Amino acid sequence: MTRRLVVIGNGMAATRLVQRLVERDPARFAITVVGDEPHPAYNRIQLSPLLAGEKTAAQIPLLPAEWYTRHGVCLRSGEAVDEVDIQQRRLRIAETWLPWDELVFATGSRPFIPPLPGIDRPQVMPFRTLADVERILAIPGRRW
Repeated sequence: MTRRLVVIGNGMAATRLVQRLVERDPARFAITVVGDEPHPAYNRIQLSPLLAGEKTAAQIPLLPAEWYTRHGVCLRSGEAVDEVDIQQRRLRIAETWLPWDELVFATGSRPFIPPLPGIDRPQVMPFRTLADVERILAIPGRRW
């Protein structure tokens, strides 16, 4: 029987895990990846070159979108897990419950914002996601 594996998080670690599981035994798990960012996983290391205009957003995904379909991996981008029920082995995304046999948390980290004067200004923001890059590039009158 194929076991249901749900991976919460869709970053570099989650993508590598899913790739390796599919390579080793594609029939072992029915895999679902849930990520709150609206994009497929991308290489965060390439965000600086993207911000500098040396790369495009199309150049930084870790896998092409069709890879997930081709390997039977259900990718749920732009969705957040609202609740995990350990007892019943299920999780909730909005109003939908998703059952699992195996669950992996690969949620990464969050940027630390130090409590400094001026930190609450609109021009001060973290730089960790593709959305952060888009926000920075949208700042009027930026000078770089």
